[in-house]
Amino acid sequence: MKYFVYEKTPDIDEFNTVLKCRQDIRSVLVERGYKPIHVPSQHYETDHPSSSCVVEKTKQTISTAQNFKIWIDKLKCTRAGDIVFIQYPPLNWTLFMNVLLWLKMRRVYLICIIHDLDSYRDSEEGKLIKNWYHFEDTHSLSFFNQIIVQNSRMRRLLLASGYDEKKIINLRMFDYLTEETDHTPVMEKNAPVVITGNFDTDESKKMSFIYADEEKPDVRFNIYGTGVYEKKIISLDYEFKGNFPASHMPGMLEGSFGLVWDGNSLGNCGGNWGEYLRIDNPLKFSLYLAAGMPVIIWSEAALAGFVKKYEVGFTIDSLYEIEEKIKQISDKEYKQMQENIKPFSRAVKEGCFFAKAIERAELRL
Repeated sequence: MKYFVYEKTPDIDEFNTVLKCRQDIRSVLVERGYKPIHVPSQHYETDHPSSSCVVEKTKQTISTAQNFKIWIDKLKCTRAGDIVFIQYPPLNWTLFMNVLLWLKMRRVYLICIIHDLDSYRDSEEGKLIKNWYHFEDTHSLSFFNQIIVQNSRMRRLLLASGYDEKKIINLRMFDYLTEETDHTPVMEKNAPVVITGNFDTDESKKMSFIYADEEKPDVRFNIYGTGVYEKKIISLDYEFKGNFPASHMPGMLEGSFGLVWDGNSLGNCGGNWGEYLRIDNPLKFSLYLAAGMPVIIWSEAALAGFVKKYEVGFTIDSLYEIEEKIKQISDKEYKQMQENIKPFSRAVKEGCFFAKAIERAELRL
């Protein structure tokens, strides 16, 4: 039998883009005959994360034991020779290595896809947490028979850490499954640049460049997403276009190019999230391709090579370069970029990238 772990969260809605990637992967797995194993995603929250209070630590320990028991109880249906697919990291990390060890003892084949490597991204919670992430990633991933990574850079990172190349499969990019709507994306070369994502007003967090107090670039932007605090955007000429159901978003975009830039500055793609683009495939990249929209991406990002190779946009080192680079692109060149995107647009909307990766993983078992 072929199974996948479905971590159920009570707060998912149709506007949620954070978990859309996981939802799309589940949809493809179901099409390939995988059966879901539903595991409630439970996480103990404390108002005192740094507290050494005996009561708080006791509650955390109890929560850990409860979650381990939940996973084991749900996975008891597996037998030797079965395939179990897990999206890594799980939404709840609690005692995850012990769960994997238990599955290996049952002689189950394990496949995973990596959504994040927190050990690579600098932790804002200190060295102790950073070391824990490294310990979790290193030991947890070693249990899997096949590991689907996002791109060639992430593949090289794992190979350098000692993983067998026969266990690693390159996804290339995430898919972006869509639903039919009455809307079609509106695109022209001189329209505003599109910014999408889940925003955070904390300057150290993802997408915080929109709040940077820096010289304003001579570019207009259309912003889509959640968590946008408009009063704090002082250095961008922008219009907030709202938020839409994730599966409908490709048809709602209006603009010229889609921006992939998670840094904390307009002048450089710095900060923990900006640097993380070196090995990460942001889902917004797939969203732009699904919409048929050319992409602007940081020149050091993992997907920058793809953009240049297939001529589906252009790369930048700073947002201040955008205006001049767009001016240098003719209308004919812009239309050619749109044509170049079409095969990839169809592929991500149909789930082709993950379908090919999981097929390869199964054949290697």
